[in-house]
Amino acid sequence: MIDEYIAFLENKTEAEVVDAVVSQAEKAGFSPLEGDVSAGDAVYMRHGNLLLLARIGAPVLRLIVAHVDAPRIDVKPAGLVEREGLVYIKGHYYGGLKKHNWFAQPLEIRGRIVRRDGKVVHISLPATITEFAPHLDREYAEKKVSELFDPEKLMVLVGMEKESVLKKIREVYGVEEEDVTSADLRIVPATRPTLFGANREFILAYGHDDRACVFSALRALLDANPSDTSVLLLVDREEVGSTTDASASSHVIELFFYRLMRAMNLGETLGDLYAWFTGAMGISADVTAAYDPVYSDLYDKESSPRLGQGVVVERYTGWRGKYGGSEAPADYLAYIRKLLSDRGVKYQMGSPWKVDKGGGGTVALYFSTRGVRIVDIGPPILSMHSPAEVLSVADLRETYKAFLAFYEG
Repeated sequence: MIDEYIAFLENKTEAEVVDAVVSQAEKAGFSPLEGDVSAGDAVYMRHGNLLLLARIGAPVLRLIVAHVDAPRIDVKPAGLVEREGLVYIKGHYYGGLKKHNWFAQPLEIRGRIVRRDGKVVHISLPATITEFAPHLDREYAEKKVSELFDPEKLMVLVGMEKESVLKKIREVYGVEEEDVTSADLRIVPATRPTLFGANREFILAYGHDDRACVFSALRALLDANPSDTSVLLLVDREEVGSTTDASASSHVIELFFYRLMRAMNLGETLGDLYAWFTGAMGISADVTAAYDPVYSDLYDKESSPRLGQGVVVERYTGWRGKYGGSEAPADYLAYIRKLLSDRGVKYQMGSPWKVDKGGGGTVALYFSTRGVRIVDIGPPILSMHSPAEVLSVADLRETYKAFLAFYEG
């Protein structure tokens, strides 16, 4: 399982993740939804980076939702710029990352360019964002991080002399400079996932948030022997507020479930759909921040989840008085606790945030407002939203076991 997960992490953009999931699902017998379905069928629906996988069973709906995006740097429409002989691509950060973590790192420009004629070209280019030498400013240590790492300095170095760079891109990829304006290019870490620790108990990698949950939920869905209808829904744009047609707030989700409901002959109206949602059980599969003794002053020590202590069940999210979050009902939380305990899943209740100091949200609230009983479950990680996050191997296994237990009921 661990080797499979490390291989899965080589998918570093949201589109690559969705493509990889579809590929694995098709190999396992899933097919696009067409016409009516019956118990035992496995189907999927896709709209861009929004993907629904379903194994058909009894009318009760068991739903796991995970997100496919991760903090990164996107490419600005300006494309290539030359500054005194050096050629850069201008970047715009995406999500809640610490900008200073991305300077002086081995990076990769990865994604697709759609040419004017409609042809899609996939590219991969090594790159980096440079940082000044400490010798140049002896007073830099007294400056604020925000002053040292201006987001306008997220300039990705790609070569020397603009015409030379453009010539090479034309030769290799057949694209022109203007084609960059219609591209989905992501600047991501070029480093590969690594097992480390005296007993190889950790995985150091970019994108554990939230690919650890995507992988675990997919594996659980494929391995499960469910009696209820089991669904894995993958959404995009979670890191920036769940906007656009592929996000957790998209009405395309209602369309997907409406099509599924009709194919199962469970109803015909929007009212039937929401009645189905109100009887559903859900998991918002997302990572959370693990307690780090080095920064102990930032955590609520008694409530914070620990690495290696199992998957985390997080009842509520939000910040400053639980604003902007979701909270699982007590009876549903009790059901989840019993389910995990009965199946021997090692879990911990947790919430790392100090009141009014930290906080965050997940996609849970978007499904709670649809009527689904839902709770956040996922592994704890260190260095969240950095180019190199730390995940416990043991916690990944327990996450898979938790999702498997949920699908099997």
